[in-house]
Amino acid sequence: MTIIHRLLLRTFLRYLLYALVGALILFTLVDLLEHMGSLVDNNATTDEVLRYYLYKAAWIIDIVLPIAMLMATLFSVGQMARYLELTALFAAGWSLLKVTRPLVVLAVVVSLLSLSWREFVLPKANINRERVWEVDIHGRPETIRPTQNIALTGPDGRLYYARRYDPATSQLTGLKIVSRQGSRVTERVDAARAEWDGSHWTLIDGTRRVFDDEAERLTTFERLTAEDLTIEPRGFERDRVAQEDMNIRQLREHVALVRQTGGDPRSAEVDLQFNLAFPLVNLIVVLMGLVLASGPRKTTVASGFGLTIAVSFGYYLFMNFGRALGHAGAVPPVPAAWSGNVFYGLIFAGLFIRARR
Repeated sequence: MTIIHRLLLRTFLRYLLYALVGALILFTLVDLLEHMGSLVDNNATTDEVLRYYLYKAAWIIDIVLPIAMLMATLFSVGQMARYLELTALFAAGWSLLKVTRPLVVLAVVVSLLSLSWREFVLPKANINRERVWEVDIHGRPETIRPTQNIALTGPDGRLYYARRYDPATSQLTGLKIVSRQGSRVTERVDAARAEWDGSHWTLIDGTRRVFDDEAERLTTFERLTAEDLTIEPRGFERDRVAQEDMNIRQLREHVALVRQTGGDPRSAEVDLQFNLAFPLVNLIVVLMGLVLASGPRKTTVASGFGLTIAVSFGYYLFMNFGRALGHAGAVPPVPAAWSGNVFYGLIFAGLFIRARR
């Protein structure tokens, strides 16, 4: 690594550290002021508050990291352009990618680290943060209760899927039950609702299909007391990971289970693709920052902040809008999650063609 590369990398890492620390302090102070009343009313201890914001720091780092990467790129490369160092290197026969090669390599490494962060650190941190807030601070029951798109395997080996679960009334909506013998489905029950009477489930407005080697037997029912279902409401209430807190492996298992039980896995597939797509933002924004900062217009502190806000806000808006369309079923999962990366990747390609390089 040359002296120029070491200097550029050192400058970049310094700005990156400033941006991350500043964002952590700012986000924490804003959130603390917003929740101060709730913390005081519930007599939250210093230890509880510190643990809550320690776990929340994992989420802040995940969200802010691409913004910090872009800001560090604009300031470090922009500083070289402002003092004509880039011009001198271009005159000496260096290309833009040769000058900034360490930043591109670092961006690839950070993207991989961001993927690992989302896979191994962020889901656990989100669960622990929610537990501290709900249980330790507010004194609510120690359970995490996703109430939509619940898919699980019951103690009787059956696969259960419910579109919605109401813990207050122990009522399930959009229930599907699949019984299997090995890999073969032997029975499937669909019910509009299921109610718990204290000892048994009553299935309402549904159908029961029994599959054998030769034919399928279909019966319908308005009310059916399912005495053979051994799962109780607490089986749907036990600690489980909400879909938004699942990592890639859990989302894949969840998609497979929802599909096996006849549910709609589209929402989980969108989140799965989004978890794969989001870490790549760190690389794309660095590439865009290189082109923007190396242009003939000098990057000042004000213009650097302005570009960071504009690009980051547009990028996040585009990606989350696509994610929302995917959840609504208007766009397939892959385009919904990856369209932001594709769009901004094309913008980078257009800027790179016109850039000094």
